[in-house]
Amino acid sequence: MKVIGIVICGALALAVAVPTGAIARSGHKTQVVCVSQHNAKPVYRVTPRRCTFHERGKPQAEAFYVRTKRDRWDVWHRTHARGRGKNIASMGAKSRVRIRLKDPVKRCGHRVFSKARFNFPGQGSGGTMKLDLCA
Repeated sequence: MKVIGIVICGALALAVAVPTGAIARSGHKTQVVCVSQHNAKPVYRVTPRRCTFHERGKPQAEAFYVRTKRDRWDVWHRTHARGRGKNIASMGAKSRVRIRLKDPVKRCGHRVFSKARFNFPGQGSGGTMKLDLCA
């Protein structure tokens, strides 16, 4: 236990003790689930440089992936994240992509983003995806 502070109220002094583990957990950043490129297993990431996003509840097939690389994150907060990178299409050319992550939920002991929006400015298209929640 770690003593956080002492509150003095009249003649009564009260020491507040909080478990050290609770302090450490409260500072963890919201994560995103990416599919590992080495063994196709989902992994938790914070501000990934590359990520294969997978649509929740769908089979592990190329049609349900959005693969990105050279990702740069302008914002990574508890409630949302915003970044950009290069989309790696399975049978097409690379294109720019803007990524927005939102709606964090607590699942499997981690706080993860549950939704993503992808915009492809060069193609004039985009869409949303419900993301995997557990790795």
